[in-house]
Amino acid sequence: MRGIAYKLFLLHVVLFAAIFIIQIVFQSIYFEPYYVHTKKQNMKEIARTIESKIKNHEQTDVINKYITQMSENNNAIISVMDSGLQPSYGSRLNNNYSQFVVRTKDNREYKIIDDFYTISYKEINEEENISIDGLLLDDKESLVLPNKIRLGTRILEPSQISSIFFEGIAGSDHDMMNEQPKPIVIEGKVVSKPAENKSFTAQKNVLIKEMISMTNRNEGQPIPDQIHTVRDTQTDINNLVLAENMEGTDLVLLAVTSLQSVDEVIGNLNQYYIILFVFTLMIVIMIAIIFSKTLSKPLVKMSVIANQIANQNFSEKYIVKSKDELGQMGEALNKISTNLEQKITELVHANEQLAQDYEMQMKLQDKEKEFVANVSHELKTPLTIINGYIKGIKNGVYEQNALKYYDVILDEVDRMTEMIQEMLDISRLESPTYQLTESTFDLWHIFLKVYDKCKAMADEKGLNVRFEIDEEAYVRGDIKRIEQVITNLFVNAVKYTPKHSPININIIYDDSTEKYMFKIENENTRISHEEIDRIWDPFYRIEKSRSKEFGGTGLGLAIVRQILDLHYSNYGVHNTENGVVFYFDLYAVDMEF
Repeated sequence: MRGIAYKLFLLHVVLFAAIFIIQIVFQSIYFEPYYVHTKKQNMKEIARTIESKIKNHEQTDVINKYITQMSENNNAIISVMDSGLQPSYGSRLNNNYSQFVVRTKDNREYKIIDDFYTISYKEINEEENISIDGLLLDDKESLVLPNKIRLGTRILEPSQISSIFFEGIAGSDHDMMNEQPKPIVIEGKVVSKPAENKSFTAQKNVLIKEMISMTNRNEGQPIPDQIHTVRDTQTDINNLVLAENMEGTDLVLLAVTSLQSVDEVIGNLNQYYIILFVFTLMIVIMIAIIFSKTLSKPLVKMSVIANQIANQNFSEKYIVKSKDELGQMGEALNKISTNLEQKITELVHANEQLAQDYEMQMKLQDKEKEFVANVSHELKTPLTIINGYIKGIKNGVYEQNALKYYDVILDEVDRMTEMIQEMLDISRLESPTYQLTESTFDLWHIFLKVYDKCKAMADEKGLNVRFEIDEEAYVRGDIKRIEQVITNLFVNAVKYTPKHSPININIIYDDSTEKYMFKIENENTRISHEEIDRIWDPFYRIEKSRSKEFGGTGLGLAIVRQILDLHYSNYGVHNTENGVVFYFDLYAVDMEF
């Protein structure tokens, strides 16, 4: 499977190649027509300007200067001729003609002109023997217009020029041309060839052919205005030819401009573009690789993080390094990761809490069932006793000692009342809406208050309650509930401690926890390990006979546990060397003033 870096790289390379190829194709197809069209429009504009200057009767030098400037700027030959094809303005064809030189055996040199002919210079080599039949044109007898050229066994015969055209040229330059050209035959060797200006030669050849075609027209037939493309067969160069009649005059404007430049430019450009394409393609490939990796790197990183998020791994975050769309996407991904992690964590906690609540609910249901069973069992015995005594009194069975049985009935009623009161107390403590009334108090003071109330019970069994108060022990809690805890623990100790045995009371400060711990130890007694685990359960009694000697409802320690849980106290019971100790702690309060 291709990655995004590869796709981005391929996209850039293909896009570059497509743009480059389209540019070359359009250039190859449309550049030349556009160039030719621009040339035509330019030549027409020049023709209109020249016509305007002639109609305004501007000086000949000014017109010629303008034509010369336009010819140089546009690589053109521009000539304005009269009806006899005599040049009135612009280029004269007998100037700047190309030539090659032949030296005869008597060391005389002749210049062979070819302005009006189609001579292939490729057929003529220097130091080659040559024979020429032609016309001697000048007084110095050195300028020859060839009619036939012999090169070994080869014969070159240039096309004959029109007599009308030749006469027109000859009459225009008497210092150059003889009035009556003389035939001449020369033999010798070629000592120099002309410096070939193919473009200029092609333009002159085309212009000569156009003028020759004009001389062959029917008398009285006007020269048609036209602009067309002509290819010179000798140089194989395209030329743009303009022929236009000057309105209101007998003048004709002829202009020839070479299209060689566009052919050369297009050819050179095509070669240049091939080299440029290869070089640029290498650069584009390097840039595309760097760019694609740079652009795809954050996307790949985000993809990895997204997969980790999908696998519920939220540890890794995207490092935002920019404020663009990629940076914003990275920030959004981080937010998604954070929010999803938070929601999943909350959901996990909620599920755990729900599981705990469900487990607690099941335990509560079990406890409720056990509680109802215990309540039923605890209430069944006194109700049975009360029912039996009342029936006995009613039926006269206990007529002699009726008051005694009334006391038994009242004791059972008080016991049930106490049990119901403690059951209501447990229910209140287990209620989620119940709140402690906290205050600061001295733990020793609360114990002494309880001891004063229960001292008679201890003295009745001959118990030795031992405690020593070193200093005050200020704690924070619900004073009434802590008093209830100490009362239940003390009464429980008095009930289960054998007669004439000691009960030890200690309140100790723990520096590590900053708490006061209350301990009550009743000696000469033990609680089995199995019973210690269940001693805080409602209605559980170590003494299974449930005799009136130990009394109680079995709810005292259950109430103690509920109160201490609400105080977040550490509490418990364990056996010691001498007996059993119950303990709990409360946070200390500094009462220094």
